[in-house]
Amino acid sequence: MSLKKVTVILKLEKLDCNEVNKLTQKRALTMVQFQPKTQTQTKVSSLPDGNYRYVTASTPITDAELAQTESLIFLFRKKGNNIIGQLSQANSSNSICISGQVNGNTITGAAVELSEPFDEAILRNCGEDFVVWDVAGSLRVRRGRKEGKKVVYKSVIFDLNGYNRINAGTQFPPVSCPF
Repeated sequence: MSLKKVTVILKLEKLDCNEVNKLTQKRALTMVQFQPKTQTQTKVSSLPDGNYRYVTASTPITDAELAQTESLIFLFRKKGNNIIGQLSQANSSNSICISGQVNGNTITGAAVELSEPFDEAILRNCGEDFVVWDVAGSLRVRRGRKEGKKVVYKSVIFDLNGYNRINAGTQFPPVSCPF
């Protein structure tokens, strides 16, 4: 994590909701997004029920190679159009649990951001306008509220276009999100 990012995070923890929204909207406009090489694949909504793992890294990729990247990883279970999953970065223990319905490659629903053991999750948005949550620009959040060491977002849109499907791996996706 760069010094600039750390400074922004420290400042966000001390701001009220309106100030957080102003800063995160500005940050979303200046964010550098990356477009990994993607494969043409089946839409998430067309997949049979089961457990899946999608990544922003180029594929094919091994678990060992994936662990050395800054790729985002979405590990989820699908039942009908219902999705419950965890979005995390390969080299971080911060994550966000997403629960919602899928249409094509887009999931709409709610999410809970969980922080590392000695950190607190940062409220990125408590207003009505969506702001970008992740470095890839694929998860947009709004209507957040801080509850202890977690942040609950009542409304999220997660776009899996640009993600690549890989094997489900050895970990299981969450059964539910801790709202």
